[in-house]
Amino acid sequence: NVLLHRMNVKRLEGEIIRDAVLSVSGRLEDDMYGRSVPVHLTPFMEGRGRPSESGPVDGNGRRSLYVAVRRNFAEPFFQAFDFPNPHTTAGRRSVSNVPAQALALMNNPLIVQQAHVWAERLLADVPESTTAERVTRIYETAFSRLPTQEELAAGTGFVEEQAGAYNTDTDDVRVWSDYCHVLMNVKEFVFIR
Repeated sequence: NVLLHRMNVKRLEGEIIRDAVLSVSGRLEDDMYGRSVPVHLTPFMEGRGRPSESGPVDGNGRRSLYVAVRRNFAEPFFQAFDFPNPHTTAGRRSVSNVPAQALALMNNPLIVQQAHVWAERLLADVPESTTAERVTRIYETAFSRLPTQEELAAGTGFVEEQAGAYNTDTDDVRVWSDYCHVLMNVKEFVFIR
């Protein structure tokens, strides 16, 4: 980094990852100001002082900045990605790389839901496209670049294999939902070079 010709790889914060997920799915609302969105309460979030209302899984598409912070009922996705402890002040946010982050990207209801929304949007936007054209469109949306030949072949193969596993064709939203979910778990989606 002495001559600034490159930078160290850096993981995005949980809020930015959440906003990126909403953005690629087409659900991100960029309206400014207004009331905060209540945290989505999972069945595991129990205890004294539990809020009476649970927010929507996707926070109505609002940016992460507008998700309410409850000290005793913190957003699980943010916690996995080193959200600062709201009980105390923090001069610097810690950065970790732990298995819980990969698990959050695989199992969090927001990620699963938005992968499905992204797949529905893809099929609605390009209904008559080939599998390769759709894979290319997904790469352009997620990474702002075209896929390499290897990535295109792997993506096309994955979609065809999933279609076979579901005993359907490649126009099934479940197939594309699975592929969108895979790409949200790619390191390039959550790291900056």
